[in-house]
Amino acid sequence: MHVIVIVNRLFEWSQNFVTRELTELNELGVPMTIAARDMAERTDLSPNEQKLRSKYQPLPEVPFTPAALWQHLRVAVSRPGRYFSAWRALFSLRHKPSKFFRGVICLCRATTLVRVAEQKKATLIHAHFLTAAGETALYLSKLTGIPFGATAYAMDIFVDDSGLPGKLRHTAYVNGTTKYNERFMARLVPENPSKIITLYYGIHTTPTLPEALPHERFTFIAVGRLVEKKGFKYLLEACAALRQWGLDFHCEIIGKGPLEEALRAQIAELKLENHVTLTGFVAPNDMKAKYLTGDVLVAPCVVAANGDVDGLPNVCLEAMDCGLPIISTTISGIPEGVEAGKNGWLIEPNDSAQLAEAMRQALTSFNLSAMRSASHQMIAEKFDVKNNVLKIKDLWEKFK
Repeated sequence: MHVIVIVNRLFEWSQNFVTRELTELNELGVPMTIAARDMAERTDLSPNEQKLRSKYQPLPEVPFTPAALWQHLRVAVSRPGRYFSAWRALFSLRHKPSKFFRGVICLCRATTLVRVAEQKKATLIHAHFLTAAGETALYLSKLTGIPFGATAYAMDIFVDDSGLPGKLRHTAYVNGTTKYNERFMARLVPENPSKIITLYYGIHTTPTLPEALPHERFTFIAVGRLVEKKGFKYLLEACAALRQWGLDFHCEIIGKGPLEEALRAQIAELKLENHVTLTGFVAPNDMKAKYLTGDVLVAPCVVAANGDVDGLPNVCLEAMDCGLPIISTTISGIPEGVEAGKNGWLIEPNDSAQLAEAMRQALTSFNLSAMRSASHQMIAEKFDVKNNVLKIKDLWEKFK
């Protein structure tokens, strides 16, 4: 077995779940080559994560250099039937006009991987995300005859979905990562819905529930890019209600993004300076200390105006491993990790009043200790990365 794994960017900060999964598969001895257009330079990587550097195969950002075009010509001449099949697949996707040229670029990138795939005697091509990575995998599959599968998340299903039904038809399988995503994509391939499966990603779990670090006030933690789908404006409105009710608390929002200035202005307008802190970016591998200084994670996720939505946010899993109960919304795959009344609260999205009430209940709850234990147990049973990658390895071995 040898797997060509295609990602947009190796070690991407916001996709630590991909790095974690590939690291564990590498530790299991799965032979792989990781093709990516770029590799993020990070100083927080573990020694095991660093080992992925040796698997890195650069993909050209612009595959029209003389060397790339020469490889393209060699592929076209040496296998005209497969080359024509790749172009036919591109046109069959019926892309939105704005995405057609990206498809051409992906096909040209794929030609630069043909020799690598055959030298490695690859048995499978796997893409993380069904956008450019998935499309490159599709064309590489057509050019080589090697089957391809993919892992889909959320943005590539609900926002950047150009050609999605066609991409799904060409796959050997797609891991939807949540049952919600699985059901959605299965409807797009009614002729073979069983190819859409759910294998949860996971985190490195701690064997025992960790002790919280000392902190003065009851602390809500919120983590994510400062973008619409995270619902942080509703969190600030809920914090304003808690302040008006005379409750003492602190809310720390961790992350950066385009809405930072708008959120700072909202904090000032609502007079929340003594209750809310915008911390900025914290490296993924440094987040554990932050979770341990919190009491509850708040993830008020919403569906953005452009359709962008979270699946099951990775930060929820990380916080649960540290024993934090979760306050989140009923959208997408979140209820697959957060059970109302057991390890947290689930509310309707876009509803700051419901959110404030859930936060009030958390502040005054005598049941947080039991919820802490339930959060940690949920992670151990369902989202342990070492257990979950075994299922991925078993899947890949079917393509030996």
